[in-house]
Amino acid sequence: MAVGMHKILVIGIGIFVSCLLLQCEQVDAKEYIVGDEKRWSPDANLTQWTEGKKFKAGDVLVFKYNKDPFLMVAAVRDKYLFEKCDLYAGAINIYRSGNDHVVLEKGTTYFAPYLTPYCENGMKLTIDVV
Repeated sequence: MAVGMHKILVIGIGIFVSCLLLQCEQVDAKEYIVGDEKRWSPDANLTQWTEGKKFKAGDVLVFKYNKDPFLMVAAVRDKYLFEKCDLYAGAINIYRSGNDHVVLEKGTTYFAPYLTPYCENGMKLTIDVV
């Protein structure tokens, strides 16, 4: 009986430590305002903005912009649709609030204005998450 209780105690401690480690990873998450002071706008150099940044799962991108329908943010996973600005077919999410918080997941996510004029003019963002 004592051996069974010992195993249960060890499993319980293991689960507790695992939960603590998961919490530590969440605390380590960073929040990034896309485009910094230029925010999510056609004036922001989004390619330059990503340079030197290492995005991790759990980090948060904040898209700040005027509630202009042309600036609504589309998130897509399909590189081909992203490059062609065909966001209607491939959007996994569309953000419209003007103060959108996006929690990053592992893999590559592409962001662009949902309506095409700005996207076609190069307002695009590629985020690779490790």
